[in-house]
Amino acid sequence: MSERLAADRSADHAAIDRLSSELLPALIAKLGATGLGELEVREGGWRVRLRRPTGGGSYNTRDRRPGDKDRSVRSSAQAAANPVGLTPVGPGRDDRNGREGTGSDIGRVVASSPAVGTFQPRADARAGTKVREGDRLGSVDMLGIPQEVVAPADGVVGASLVEPGDAVEYGQELILIEFATSAETEA
Repeated sequence: MSERLAADRSADHAAIDRLSSELLPALIAKLGATGLGELEVREGGWRVRLRRPTGGGSYNTRDRRPGDKDRSVRSSAQAAANPVGLTPVGPGRDDRNGREGTGSDIGRVVASSPAVGTFQPRADARAGTKVREGDRLGSVDMLGIPQEVVAPADGVVGASLVEPGDAVEYGQELILIEFATSAETEA
């Protein structure tokens, strides 16, 4: 009796695949675009709950501003209008145009995590490497499914803000990209 039928196991695997490839990314995006602290969805016999970390997590709350939500909505519309190729995902992808900040922010943009998971940078995406918008910088492994981290703008890879193998939150800043100056692009 404890032995499950192959058809039951196959149905469970199909449900898990669908949840992890369709439902989880949508919920992560929804949680990131709202001020909610938690989302829970029940579907069939499955329940999925996502929570924002409470103050002590690695989520960077000091950089959250009221404009962050608007930037996410604006970026989603831009992504829908431009479906070709890789599109940067996660908060912070429009920093060049929408970020209010100090002079230290000028000339920089940050590649953010598209999901909750474990970050693995590409070996060739080291500091000083020139990248184009949409170039793959690494991936975040979410439940065994790699979610690509792409360059949000043309520039030069600056500092990596997290170590390889670190657990990361949705929208967490991962890699600093410095805009290429005209002298650098001519070289």
